[in-house]
Amino acid sequence: MFNGKNTFGDFLKSSEGIATNILTSRLTTLEENGFIEKLKDAENKKVPQYRLTKKGKDLKPVLIEIYLWADKYFPIPKEIKEQIRLVRKNKNREIL
Repeated sequence: MFNGKNTFGDFLKSSEGIATNILTSRLTTLEENGFIEKLKDAENKKVPQYRLTKKGKDLKPVLIEIYLWADKYFPIPKEIKEQIRLVRKNKNREIL
């Protein structure tokens, strides 16, 4: 939603360091609950692309507020920290 990642490999390379079995489980759960959909890439049919559904996109305002709250109490990755700074400057919070 916020960092332009859309393949299993993209998510796996994230700074979170998530294990492959956990990532697979989470993506499956998100898909089963209608937050993401799994699509075949037009260029490389062997690498599925994940995309947010309308239901998933509707969570954006909630996640922004969680990021803003978390920034007060937890260490936040640099790339997200910059997005949070932009959100604080933009009252309608459409930056992320």
